[in-house]
Amino acid sequence: MKKTLLKLTALSLLGLSSVAWANADAELQNRLNKVDVLSADFAQTVSSANGKNVQQGNGKLQIKRPNLFRMDTKAPQETQIIADGQTLWFYDPFVEQVTANWVKDTVNNTPFVLLTSDDKSHWAQYTVQQKDDTFVLTPKAKNSNIKQFDIRIDPNGVLKGFSIIERDGQSNQYVLRNITNQNLDDGLFKFSVPKGVELDDQRKK
Repeated sequence: MKKTLLKLTALSLLGLSSVAWANADAELQNRLNKVDVLSADFAQTVSSANGKNVQQGNGKLQIKRPNLFRMDTKAPQETQIIADGQTLWFYDPFVEQVTANWVKDTVNNTPFVLLTSDDKSHWAQYTVQQKDDTFVLTPKAKNSNIKQFDIRIDPNGVLKGFSIIERDGQSNQYVLRNITNQNLDDGLFKFSVPKGVELDDQRKK
């Protein structure tokens, strides 16, 4: 009898957890959907697994729903990430190289795209838990390089920041400031490979 009760209790808790994850997922997407356009400056802090700050950075974030994302890191080294709805471009001017991947193939390791995505197949790759105005996303795939992706967003849809914890424990925290919601031209989310820059096109593999 006791074993039966324990099994029933375990099943009940599992059911409650599933409902909680589903509710958190829906609440996060609801909040993200409240703001269609966002432009902000960001401050980045990279910390080691033991919590020591190892690098500071800054740049600009621009998003436009659905599916358009742009992040320009200015310091300590210039890089650019652009998602145009189909392709995720990563440009490193220092090494003069661009990497192109299909967005659908990058969600597992590049959760940034979830900030603008309403694609169910993208969201299905993560479980979501809510802690007040922080949503903790955990990849379901065991081979993901990401351990956790946190999104900080208030009930009005104002994105405050986000952070990534990698499998090795290193974390990247982004805090947003100077947030505006003025319309952004779609051209900002189009990428053309600069002359003389090498293209590593992973879409062909």
